[in-house]
Amino acid sequence: MMRIARRHAGIVLAGAVALTLAACGSGSTGGGGGTAGSDGGSTDGAGGSAGGGEKVTLRWAMSADSQAEVDVWNHLADMVTEAYPEIEVTFESTPYREYYNKLTAQAASNDLACIAGLQAQRVSDVGSLFVDLAPYFEQTGFDIADYSESIVEGLTSDGAQLAVPYDFGPFVVYVNKDLFDAAGLEQPQPGWTFEEFIAAAEALTKDGTYGWAVNGSPDAWLGWALSVGGVYMADGEPTLTDPGVVDGFGREVSLVTEYGVAQAPDASGQAGGASDLWRNGRAAMYIDGPWQLINARTTVDFEVGLTTLPSVDGTSITTMSGTGFGITSSCKNPDEAWKAISVIIGPEAQQYIADAGRGFPAYTAAQESWYETAGVDGAREAIETALETVDPYPTPAGWQQVSALLVQYSTEAFSGARTPAQVLELVQQQAG
Repeated sequence: MMRIARRHAGIVLAGAVALTLAACGSGSTGGGGGTAGSDGGSTDGAGGSAGGGEKVTLRWAMSADSQAEVDVWNHLADMVTEAYPEIEVTFESTPYREYYNKLTAQAASNDLACIAGLQAQRVSDVGSLFVDLAPYFEQTGFDIADYSESIVEGLTSDGAQLAVPYDFGPFVVYVNKDLFDAAGLEQPQPGWTFEEFIAAAEALTKDGTYGWAVNGSPDAWLGWALSVGGVYMADGEPTLTDPGVVDGFGREVSLVTEYGVAQAPDASGQAGGASDLWRNGRAAMYIDGPWQLINARTTVDFEVGLTTLPSVDGTSITTMSGTGFGITSSCKNPDEAWKAISVIIGPEAQQYIADAGRGFPAYTAAQESWYETAGVDGAREAIETALETVDPYPTPAGWQQVSALLVQYSTEAFSGARTPAQVLELVQQQAG
């Protein structure tokens, strides 16, 4: 377990913007000749880097699950051209559940975008597709220390900084406040217990509505395991049969099989089903990260609240996630790509992200604005409390496959066809 150091250094945004743009506008380290290729940027002219006056078009790949998200990314792409008129960024969106499969497929066909999003939990699987950004930090005076340390570390591999983070955050509980009010229940506060959670979920389960929305993904239930001392990884390998992991997964399953406060997922694993049930008003609570705020604000017609994962015997440990942007190894205009990234994750862009509520910004100076503009009841207290004991959630190689198998076979546990221990043993065997 690792505590996240939250730095609130006094940074003057305007000065930081000027420093970043001035530094990134200094001499290009590559160049030599303009290229036109499917694996990165392309120039409109016969040759030369963007610094030589040639127009460069860079492809930027990132996941997006709503038009609101696409609008945010397109706005940041436009900001790049405003800062560097010789660079145009074209944004390519893919739904999150398909994004990383598409990324690996594009790599296999030599069709990677020049700039790509990278989630911390995917570093072990696709980190080899990205280059180390540290040389650019040194050449341009970029200060990575202005970004929250935990997610910066999460986007490294073997000492290489593969991406600069734009957002991060702990998994917290999303609450439908209207359903709580209708049931005459007090809004859950950070620090509430598992027993209080069960009592509220039972009171909220009626008339076709459930207190909780379950999810077979470890992102949703691993916090239960960590809170009871579970160890899901050792020596770079998954340890799914650890007693604490069995206990944690069993708690999620018991919400369906024992307490009856959640609906069992269908045979497909109901990918995305938990958030859908919550958004449709059919579940009062579910677990997710702060990055879902923009979707919640634009797709629900009830008041949203946030709180922490309930504690088990006085302990509440949740996991975290975060994403950044890096340069792919096949990019033929890496210097221009770095200039673009320096804008996309720069102070002005992070302020825009905070104001838009897209996600909890990794740039520490913008975090205060996110709290002020989020408009989510209890957001500050829930996130700050969760960050005090958050686990950084490192993952072993192949975790993407492990997660998919857990979602696939979890339906057998939720239906009672197998015990939680049997499902975890099955996945452990296949993962091994």
